[in-house]
Amino acid sequence: MPIVTEIRHRQALVEIVADGAALLRVRREHFNKCPLKPGDEMDVDRYTAQVASLQLNDAYEAALTSLERCDRSARQLSASLIRRGYVEPAVEAVIARLTENRLLDDVRYARRMAETQSAKPVGLYAFKRKLRAKGISDDDAEEALSAFDDDQQRSAAAQVAQKLMRRYEALPEREARAKLSQALARRGFGWEAIESALDGLFD
Repeated sequence: MPIVTEIRHRQALVEIVADGAALLRVRREHFNKCPLKPGDEMDVDRYTAQVASLQLNDAYEAALTSLERCDRSARQLSASLIRRGYVEPAVEAVIARLTENRLLDDVRYARRMAETQSAKPVGLYAFKRKLRAKGISDDDAEEALSAFDDDQQRSAAAQVAQKLMRRYEALPEREARAKLSQALARRGFGWEAIESALDGLFD
């Protein structure tokens, strides 16, 4: 079992260092009920289970408050709670409870993001990257992606191309097309949308 080598107090949090490496971050109020000191052997699973039993109600209330402020994916909410000193068993139980009560729903979150993003000139692949960064699985994202149909993507690519063209209008057509194509690809547009946007500009 790891040996506690240091206890670091950081405002409302306590960081437990074992064998020279930061092992766990716990809210001070809960650490005070399950104290450790340098030199103690630490059964990590047993300790986190003890702390989790103290944290469940607080973690649930903290999660509800967080969701009231802004919509979040399950992974975002989990990461936020862990940063605030709630241990993984408590966080996992809270996420499961919120999901069961339909207060946390990654499919609904992805759909809302799509409604907002599809009204902007955003490429489909860029939107997919945003969803993945927020912890949304490809399966949960599938329904939301229907908002980014071919017509929407052609229109969005044309809007972006029109703005970007000012940078390249002094270049020969072939070079301008190449640079615009690369810029649109970096913004997450597919080849068909890019080709349509460029044809519209240069025709």
